[in-house]
Amino acid sequence: MIKNIFRSLLCVAAVAAVSSCDKDDIYIGGADDSGIISPDGNVVYLTDGNGRSDVGFVEFKDSYSLDLYLRSSKAIEGTASVTLSYDLSVLEAYNAGSGSDVAAFPQASVSLADGGKISISAGELSSPAYKLQLSSNDALDPETTYAVPLKLTPENAALAGGATSYVVLVRDCTKFPGTEKYYDGKPGMKIISVIEVNDINPLNVMGFTLKESGKQFFDIVVLFSANINYNAQTGRVYVSRNENVQALLDQRDKYIKPLQDRGIKVVLGILGNHDISGISTLKPELAKEFAAEVKNLCDAYELDGIFLDDEYTDYEGAGSTTIPGFTAPSVEAASRMAYEIRKAQPSRLLISYRYEALYDAVAVDGMEPGQIFDYVVNDYWQTSNPCDTYPGLKISQAGTGSWNCSDYSQCIPSNTSWTDRFSLEGMRQDGYGALLIFNFNVNPGYWLTNYILYDMSQAASAFWNAELEYDNSWYNKDF
Repeated sequence: MIKNIFRSLLCVAAVAAVSSCDKDDIYIGGADDSGIISPDGNVVYLTDGNGRSDVGFVEFKDSYSLDLYLRSSKAIEGTASVTLSYDLSVLEAYNAGSGSDVAAFPQASVSLADGGKISISAGELSSPAYKLQLSSNDALDPETTYAVPLKLTPENAALAGGATSYVVLVRDCTKFPGTEKYYDGKPGMKIISVIEVNDINPLNVMGFTLKESGKQFFDIVVLFSANINYNAQTGRVYVSRNENVQALLDQRDKYIKPLQDRGIKVVLGILGNHDISGISTLKPELAKEFAAEVKNLCDAYELDGIFLDDEYTDYEGAGSTTIPGFTAPSVEAASRMAYEIRKAQPSRLLISYRYEALYDAVAVDGMEPGQIFDYVVNDYWQTSNPCDTYPGLKISQAGTGSWNCSDYSQCIPSNTSWTDRFSLEGMRQDGYGALLIFNFNVNPGYWLTNYILYDMSQAASAFWNAELEYDNSWYNKDF
């Protein structure tokens, strides 16, 4: 069944209900409801950390701290306070008003610090952050939305508006099984899905799990791809993103976080883009500057790492230019680039696509390629072991037998030209640790879909001795 409507995986929406206080000096209500603002008084209201008073978004595993703020439309002359309390009558009113049937999030899993009291000090417009603490509960279904019903009661005589309410809709994602898979007690193959985001919605990988364990089939998703570019006017090398990549980053709660909640790592591809800047054409100082920008981007969008692909650069131009900071393409420059990215963010994943100058790698400042990269994966038809050209790389960090799900290539196990070179069982027996699947596509209307689904089932059996399950969902590209 094709699902054309996105099944929202956002785990929280917070909704504030407004009470009427026509004659009081200070009111409790919604920040954007001009109908409750008195010319002579204030509006006092709750918001989340982004300043939203009607909807906030939270999803969590194990535990979460949601920042709430009490705010005023103008500086408070005295102290303004409200008290939050867990109240099931608020949920009853919410369900009746919205026509929903949301179950209560367990009160025992909700912690209200300082007795639930939030205050704005004299002369201030906002309270400090108030942390609503949520903790996981073993009885909760990660696919079900629950509600934290909060009653707001004014503490001060000046706040005579009476109580209102705030409902937090919660999905506890702790019980998702994750991605860690094993064969005979040993860590199993990692599957890296490189999604061509100009065509495919990355959420499509979520529908594939292993029958017995519930583990996700895919371990890593690469958003393919951002680019490395040079701005001649500013002299800066920067990470450029087309409208599709940027849309995914801007809407990370919709397209990235649901994957991460299931244990799938989301990394950003970086690829040359037809000018002199590239993975292998920057001198050390410029590579270090670029690595700092890459880190800032990963921080801003909470990404899990970077996938480097040395293609589509103007290599000849880079070798002949007199512009400072550029060099002819080389293994040394590519290795330096990777080293600077690793050094800038050592806890994030770094993956190499073994092609062009990244076919080989060398040590940089005493750090071997096996320490710089987490995984190195071969180009489609390349059968040699990446460990041969990446000193210090372990076979468990290497990948071969890469698939290309594009219809012009047929580079998948269903094709005899693939099986003549590779064996799924052989990869596991040899100790390879990763398999790359490029341009993953199982759209029901795509002519290769049945072959790809069959090959994935075979891979699940060969790599983890498991049976593949597919929920038959398909997310259209809606960004």
